[in-house]
Amino acid sequence: MEFDWVEWLGYLASFVVLISLTMSSIIKLRWINMLGCLLFAYFGYLVSSPPVLFANLGIAVINVYFLYKIYSTREEFKIINAATDSDYYRHFLAVNSTEIGKQIPMALLEKEHTALYMLRDNEIAGVLIGEEDGKGALDIKLDYVIPRYRDYKLGKYFFSDHPGFFRERGITTLKATADDETHRNYLEKIGFKQQSDNPGLYTKAI
Repeated sequence: MEFDWVEWLGYLASFVVLISLTMSSIIKLRWINMLGCLLFAYFGYLVSSPPVLFANLGIAVINVYFLYKIYSTREEFKIINAATDSDYYRHFLAVNSTEIGKQIPMALLEKEHTALYMLRDNEIAGVLIGEEDGKGALDIKLDYVIPRYRDYKLGKYFFSDHPGFFRERGITTLKATADDETHRNYLEKIGFKQQSDNPGLYTKAI
């Protein structure tokens, strides 16, 4: 049986487009979908199908347009205290308990007293929960962001570019423990450093 690479290119394009629709992040969805459309456009060119070619080029252009809007739009970020005894705080944790529970047992969060909402364009995008040691360090137990805002912008904004909120609280060091590769990559991307004497511990001076 002769290998038909053009046919397999069509399968690959279909698979990439399908994968794009599983992305919870709109930015990842746009980028992967655009790649799939470009592959489909090339497939349409090879099989001499103008409708496939031009339709997918058009969709790719639409993805470029919305990605430009996403990257060029000025967003507002803010971090505010969260009352751990409030109904909304308990509701937020309950609604997201399945994903949060993968990072830390829900029962342990009840012992933490420092809770902060991370806002993005005045919407609650995530929650930061930890414990201050009274010596300038915040031990982060949970850094949770809802799926549609998982593009590293929150972490980069608060932990790297605008750490003023933490400094105003007297916090000069952030600590976090990473148990898996995804969390380690996230911490390293936003400037945390792995401690040589404790590979699971990451810190960041602010």
